[in-house]
Amino acid sequence: MLVVAAASQELGNLAGEVVGVGPVVAAARAARILENHNPDLVVMIGTAGADAGGPPIGSAIVSEILGMSYGVAALGLGYVPRAPSNIAGDRDLISRINLDAHAVLTVNAVTTDSKLASRLSDGWTVEHLESYAVAFACKERGIPFVAVLGIANDVGADAHVQWLTHRDAAQQAARDAIASLLN
Repeated sequence: MLVVAAASQELGNLAGEVVGVGPVVAAARAARILENHNPDLVVMIGTAGADAGGPPIGSAIVSEILGMSYGVAALGLGYVPRAPSNIAGDRDLISRINLDAHAVLTVNAVTTDSKLASRLSDGWTVEHLESYAVAFACKERGIPFVAVLGIANDVGADAHVQWLTHRDAAQQAARDAIASLLN
């Protein structure tokens, strides 16, 4: 099993690889990391935001399904000619992790606008910047994948301040949640 995270702080003392921040960087680095390590499965850990009605700050979740959205398209200000398909989290991994499973949406930037947050959250409960990118790289290689994310903030105007306040606890919640997989 290979553990990955967007930043080394999210890994803490866990052995793993850093894919970088944002979907483009994460996709490129994940592809290289998968080529170098050829893992049998991948678990991404990190911090995430909860959409309205989503999981509470301080909890950890596992990704049941992962999707990608572009804010300009969600607002009707543009379109994506060939939007990428949603990717299901690996069922076996989900069953081995004792967490609530959620729909995780990857966006290109942390959502701080309430109108955009409302549009993006249709059917999604968690926002994370890198998970879809890593899931896509894994799917391309046939490698089982899930994301285990600690909830650090609510999606919206206060997201950054909340993330700064709760990120350490959220990172630890994600690390704690995969402890049984590492034994």
